[in-house]
Amino acid sequence: MSEKDIVLGVVGSPNPDGRTNRLVKAALEGAAMAGAATELIQMSEHVVEGCKDCLPWVCAENQKCTYEDEAFELLSTKVLNCGALILGTPVYWWDTSAMVKYFILKMFRVFARSAPLQGLPAFGISIAGGTGNGLVSGLRPVYHFFQVMQMRALEPLPATRFNFGGAEKRAKELGGRIAAMRHERHPFTGLEERLLWYDQLPYLGLSRAEERRLLAALTGLALPEDRSGKVTSGLARADLLTAAGDRTGSMIEITRSYEAGKKAFEG
Repeated sequence: MSEKDIVLGVVGSPNPDGRTNRLVKAALEGAAMAGAATELIQMSEHVVEGCKDCLPWVCAENQKCTYEDEAFELLSTKVLNCGALILGTPVYWWDTSAMVKYFILKMFRVFARSAPLQGLPAFGISIAGGTGNGLVSGLRPVYHFFQVMQMRALEPLPATRFNFGGAEKRAKELGGRIAAMRHERHPFTGLEERLLWYDQLPYLGLSRAEERRLLAALTGLALPEDRSGKVTSGLARADLLTAAGDRTGSMIEITRSYEAGKKAFEG
């Protein structure tokens, strides 16, 4: 089996047994069910060192970090040679994990100019497990990575503890889809097509208010119908306020809906 046929799952969490790991494993399970060979890597076992931004900038030409970094060597080699990539990150303070960021920034420095990942199928998973805040903003750095490296990404998967069961199911579905794409890369015809591709992906263009509303809606969907009324009615009021131009009032209603849903979910 060639590495080029492998669907690679990378878990960017310091917790090797947490929700990020479970979602990436679910995606790989879907890929395996579709006939693909899979590999799982725990980034916590291979923590990339921070880029030193050294000069002269020779790493972009020789495509190798100037400083010895065994973790970056391993991870970059795996990503460069896989057939498809699934990258999962936990969300900390509305953002991607530091381990993922360090890897992304060094990949930019070494490989962005030569673009060896053109057309590579990929998708990202985020899990905002506590409050659920940042379920979309935590994914944006991952999709910026895909876009800059010219990968052809599928839709993102934003997850929280409120929609975790559904997220696992969706991860399997996306894993099956990406498995079918692993044999052949489809590079973009140019910058314009690439930018438009990423513009049309769901979730990534949400405003903070829209992201917050999505989170509140997920708390309601996690509840039985007879317990979700406060969330549903609150979001309806929020939408009316948005339509009337009262954005602050709308956000307050969204927060109330979220708090009501969270309380009912935990109760």
